[in-house]
Amino acid sequence: MYYTVKELLTLDEFREAEYIGTKQSLAKNIKGITVIDSPDISLWLNGGESILTSFFPVKDLNEEEMKDWMHELADKKISALIVKIPKEFDSIPKPVREVCRERNIPIISLPTAIPFIDIIYKVTRKIFNQDVEKLEYFREIHHRFTELSIRNVSDEVIIETLESLIGNPVTIYNELFKVIATTDKEVELFYESHKFQEEKNTKNTIFPIYRRFVIYPKLQDRECEQIMIPVTSVNQTKVMLVISAIHSGFSDFDFIAIENAATALSLNLAKKIAISEVEKKYKNEIIDDLLSGDIRDEDDIAERADNIKFDLNSRSAVVVFTLKFKSKKVTSEIRERYYNILNNNIDYYLKNAIVRERFNQVIVIWPVHSGQSNKKKEMDTIKRTLGYVINKFESTVRDAKVYTGIGSIADTVHDLPKSHKEAQEVLDVNEMSYQHNPILSFEELGIYRLLYQFKHDNNRLKEFIPTSLGRLLDYNKTNREQLIETLEMYLQCQQNVSRSADRLYVHYKTVSYRLDKIKEITQMDYDDANEMLSVQVGLKILEIMRKE
Repeated sequence: MYYTVKELLTLDEFREAEYIGTKQSLAKNIKGITVIDSPDISLWLNGGESILTSFFPVKDLNEEEMKDWMHELADKKISALIVKIPKEFDSIPKPVREVCRERNIPIISLPTAIPFIDIIYKVTRKIFNQDVEKLEYFREIHHRFTELSIRNVSDEVIIETLESLIGNPVTIYNELFKVIATTDKEVELFYESHKFQEEKNTKNTIFPIYRRFVIYPKLQDRECEQIMIPVTSVNQTKVMLVISAIHSGFSDFDFIAIENAATALSLNLAKKIAISEVEKKYKNEIIDDLLSGDIRDEDDIAERADNIKFDLNSRSAVVVFTLKFKSKKVTSEIRERYYNILNNNIDYYLKNAIVRERFNQVIVIWPVHSGQSNKKKEMDTIKRTLGYVINKFESTVRDAKVYTGIGSIADTVHDLPKSHKEAQEVLDVNEMSYQHNPILSFEELGIYRLLYQFKHDNNRLKEFIPTSLGRLLDYNKTNREQLIETLEMYLQCQQNVSRSADRLYVHYKTVSYRLDKIKEITQMDYDDANEMLSVQVGLKILEIMRKE
């Protein structure tokens, strides 16, 4: 608690003093006390001081200058103006009274016989004693939370200890504001009513502290103050420590406890990350062995798989994810955060998945628990869940797209390498194709499965482009790309001119004219099914070559 103006007035020296100010001003905090010895005293103020003056240093200022002088003091948020009227003044100068009334600064008028030094001594001692009290409290609380960290207690114990000290409920959220732990479920859900403001009195704390007012629907839409402390650990993993002021406001002693609790949580987070990294390395080694088919010792792999809760007798498919960013200038922090969001979404919709991150990819061994032998239905189930994952990610993140590849369903653990290879092929084809399909399985690749083998050999690919299409590619007029686009759409629409016109947003006759022009350039026979198949293959090759 700070020393207040109200407490100041209880000193013996103020027994005959005149108080000029509002009732609210009595609650102002006094953070220091000083005597004005020059007109530019405001340059040396830290803020919150009570000012002692006889107006002697400013006696030669005119009214405007004195008003400006008082505004400078008010800008420093002085807590009170303690004055003695000297012989040079009949009363408190009018500009001083006006600014104090306007800026809500209390004036305390003392008898001239009261020495300033006696007031300075008593106030300084009081503030010093409070600082000592805070230091003692800090030492005690620091020791308490340090002991909790040494004992490796859970986050729940840390926030329960904090709640017992500050008397308000505490909740920990992850970056997506999903609850990790709380001392009161009624404050988990809230709606923002005011934006966060950084707490100005805690600039020197280890963690930034933000305050705002929120509405709690489970407390009959009650509006209360809330403070949030982002706690970031070594690899930028972040949790939010949130305290809801539903029982009382926050004192300086509360902030001491909050900061020490945040430090303990940060240490806990660092320990979890270290343990997680070791577990992840162990898990990744097992997954790599399963995906590569390196299963030399059946008993050993069975024991290791059991440690990561993977059933070697289960059926599963390998799904590979990667992110493509719209901006080329993506920092490693943003990349890591987006992959974390993707992983969280996978975990949300697929609790039993085995996940491995590698080379900007997320590889998932996707369990199949349908109890059916209909692989098409099983694949449809995978695609449906995959759609939820992608939609949730892309509704949160606007500047990145998800690309995936789905391998065929592996009936045994020995089929996983094949499924992984297929998933990677699908992903590569998906990245090459202009027609981005985020949910594509190996069985749907069609002709791409053949063309994929020559993806880095344009000369070999060109051998599959039919002569008629080659003539269109050699046509060096400005409307060539328009003609190629029309031909692609015509074949996609099963050579239906009307449907092609609708999808191209042009008139039926425009499509007919373009098709006649293509026929004139290439001598294509639209009625020859074999030639049209060759042209379709040639267009897909063109797509791959453009991407390369």
